[in-house]
Amino acid sequence: MRQEKKCIDLVADRFAEQEQEYKNAKDWFTEYEDATEGEQIALNKVAEHQGYDYQYYDDYYEWLNHQFLGFDFVAPFTFGKDQKAGYFRLQICWGGPSSEFRIYADENLDICAVEYWYIDWFDGAYVEVDNNSESFYMCENFMEFAPAATSY
Repeated sequence: MRQEKKCIDLVADRFAEQEQEYKNAKDWFTEYEDATEGEQIALNKVAEHQGYDYQYYDDYYEWLNHQFLGFDFVAPFTFGKDQKAGYFRLQICWGGPSSEFRIYADENLDICAVEYWYIDWFDGAYVEVDNNSESFYMCENFMEFAPAATSY
């Protein structure tokens, strides 16, 4: 009998897939911006053939804004007494499984830490996001909207 993998067994690979997706998109938009008109047509066709939707967005940031379900603030103790710190949640997908970035910031909204969470029914695990990664850079961009995310 094969035992189901736990989130702790999957989280590093899931994060690596997300990170690679952001890098691929950023590289595509950079290449597209520098390409001739003919090269842009070819890039659009290749992206479409490979199942990507990059060609429907004006730039990397517009594409990024369409990749997430939401960006909000989760107050301390929302999920019980063990959750002592509030965080900004950049939700990638919801359900079973779900994934999200948890962005911890100080009172000036400067990032202290970012975690990538993989959650599936009563199980969850995270990896810390390196501050030199594309995911961290992306979270920094979303933090520009942080004051709006906390004003409910």
